[in-house]
Amino acid sequence: MTDEPPAADQFHPSGLLRHPTYALGKLHKGIHAKLETPLREHWVLTYLAERAEVSQQEMANAMEIDRSEVVRLIDSLEKAGLVTRTRDPEDRRKYRLAITAAGERLRAQTDIKILEATDVLLARLTPAERQTLHRLSLKALGFDSDEI
Repeated sequence: MTDEPPAADQFHPSGLLRHPTYALGKLHKGIHAKLETPLREHWVLTYLAERAEVSQQEMANAMEIDRSEVVRLIDSLEKAGLVTRTRDPEDRRKYRLAITAAGERLRAQTDIKILEATDVLLARLTPAERQTLHRLSLKALGFDSDEI
């Protein structure tokens, strides 16, 4: 990982740069490019770390993605030994998902990589500006940064 933020001299249509969502999307892609783990897998592991056992449907709802995509994600994570999938004893048609110790280790390692990549991508901002960017992003999404 380079210690330099990405160059701003690449061409980006000003019509796109006027949209905050475009700029935030570019930051998201910048983080994604620096990680060795797909972000969606990290999101699943983080959700499971905070929620213990959940159903695949709960995961699909929380991630706001199609249930079939959750199945593919969980298949991959289960094969890697990062997640367990067991039948729900109350409803045998459902699966319960849980993070494994290996999944928790990967989640923690990826958190560190995300923080490091964020430092590089936001190097042009002061610590106060970074806090403001995060606080305003959360506010736009309907969250209070004091509750996180």
